[in-house]
Amino acid sequence: MSRCYKVIIVGNLVLFLASFSFVSIVSHASIQNEIDVKNKQIEEIQKQIDEYEKKIEGARGQTQTLQNEINNLNSQINQVQLEIKSLGLSINKTNLEISSTETKIDDAEDKINTHKNALARYIKIINENDQRSLTEILLKNRNLSDFFSDLNSIQITQDSLKTAIDKVKELKGQLEQHQINLEDKQSELERLKDFQEIENKSLTQNKNQKNKLLKDTKGQESKYQELVKKSQKDIEAIKNQIGYLIQNGISAEEAIKYGQLAAIGAGIRPAFLIAELEQESALGNNVGKCLIVDTTSGATRRITNGQIYKKGIHPTRDLALFLNITEELNKDPFQTPISCGSSWGGAMGPAQFIPSTWIGYRQEVTRLTGHNPANPWSIEDAFIAAAAKLAKDGASSQTRTGEIAASKRYYCGSATSRSSGCVNYANSVQRLAAEIAKNL
Repeated sequence: MSRCYKVIIVGNLVLFLASFSFVSIVSHASIQNEIDVKNKQIEEIQKQIDEYEKKIEGARGQTQTLQNEINNLNSQINQVQLEIKSLGLSINKTNLEISSTETKIDDAEDKINTHKNALARYIKIINENDQRSLTEILLKNRNLSDFFSDLNSIQITQDSLKTAIDKVKELKGQLEQHQINLEDKQSELERLKDFQEIENKSLTQNKNQKNKLLKDTKGQESKYQELVKKSQKDIEAIKNQIGYLIQNGISAEEAIKYGQLAAIGAGIRPAFLIAELEQESALGNNVGKCLIVDTTSGATRRITNGQIYKKGIHPTRDLALFLNITEELNKDPFQTPISCGSSWGGAMGPAQFIPSTWIGYRQEVTRLTGHNPANPWSIEDAFIAAAAKLAKDGASSQTRTGEIAASKRYYCGSATSRSSGCVNYANSVQRLAAEIAKNL
């Protein structure tokens, strides 16, 4: 192979590898534009949701009249409809992000294959050069300038080989990160769909409540006031409001008993605590259905369909703690359900605490209940731990602002999050708490 031909090969390979990403950049840009449009639409809807939030907050201090109740229900219905619309956009946006991530994975795999092919060409050229001694190279070239030029092309090839090797390593790292991002987005999509289902149920309940109120009162204030008196301490009404807790083996009587004891002890509103745990149970009804399959990686398997989650329970933060907790409680770790995740799973029991969070509250639970060790799957222990966490995160103020901040931190880890899922979750807890409070 002539020196000139080798230089041409090396030059073409370098140019090809340098320009390889241009097409993928264009396709990513168009998907990103769609994602940006969805984000703007979500922001606009969120502003409207905030306006209804102010109306609902303003209704708190008003006299309890039929018209005020109808106005408040209308505000809640409108707010939930907007939240469902916002969740729909978030689901569409997440689908776009999944599509974009899958494209990035395909691109990374293609680039790795391309660089591997280039590596093979570089290695072939270097092997051919290695077969020749400096004397042979010198004799082959007619003058000294050609000799040094040939040596220079060998150096270029060796440098290009090193660059290609480094690039393959970099691309493999990017590929692994894209695959992790894909799992996160798929988990986020599941969580958004679960929450959308809950919001649809909430919308139906609000509409039915309004229709029943109009039917029972026939628009008469006096009949409404009679209903207000009857609704106090209405266990049957509370049963309708905590259906998911009941599905998980917690009776209305137990929810009221432990909810009131735990909330009063922590200095938060009982209705808020019960509503928070009902919302967690609603999500856990679909999400909290995984079992550990690997005590090294923390991988889990969904009970219902066998799906494997590589990011099941965090292997360094939570896995060892979970194994210790189950051992102390004589539970089989392979048969003890935990959450399947969004991002990382591993949440335990009615309060859906991950092991590392539970450890921070279990001594307080033991102090108050005498249960040693404290049990995250116990109704009483879960209520007390949740009450302590919510109080610490702002609910002890017993204001809507403080409770919303506490709900956000409980659900998504940030008291100031503006993500539609996080905001809508906190709003839905408030709506449910308001209904439960009427019947406590």
